[in-house]
Amino acid sequence: MSNDLEISQVENRGRTAVLRLKGRLDVKTAPILLQRVAEIQANGQNLILNLAQVSFMGSSGIGALLVLVEQFQEQAGTVRLVALSPAVHSVVTLLNLDRFLTIDPTEGEALAELEA
Repeated sequence: MSNDLEISQVENRGRTAVLRLKGRLDVKTAPILLQRVAEIQANGQNLILNLAQVSFMGSSGIGALLVLVEQFQEQAGTVRLVALSPAVHSVVTLLNLDRFLTIDPTEGEALAELEA
C-alpha cells in the first residue's frame, strides 16, 4: 500500500480546475494537496476534487478540505467534491461534513452546476 498521494490535473475549464486524487489523504499528504492547489488557485476560481481513488482520509485530510473550502469562498470561488470513494464517503457521513461540503456524484454534474 502506498503512503503517497498522486494528484493529476485533469483539466482547467474556464474558471474551474479539476483535480483527481489517488492514495491517502492524511497528515503526510495533506500539505501536498494544499501546496498543489495554491499553485493553481486564482481569484474567483472554482475547484473540483475527484476523490474516487482516495483510499484513506484522516483528520488532516478533512482539515485540508475545510481549509480549501474556506480559502476559495474568501476569493469568491467554490470547492466541490465528486465521486467519493467508500472510505471518504464513510468519514464524510460519520462527521456530517456533507452539511458543509458540496458533493456531486460525477465531475460532469459538478461542472454543469458551476457553469449554470
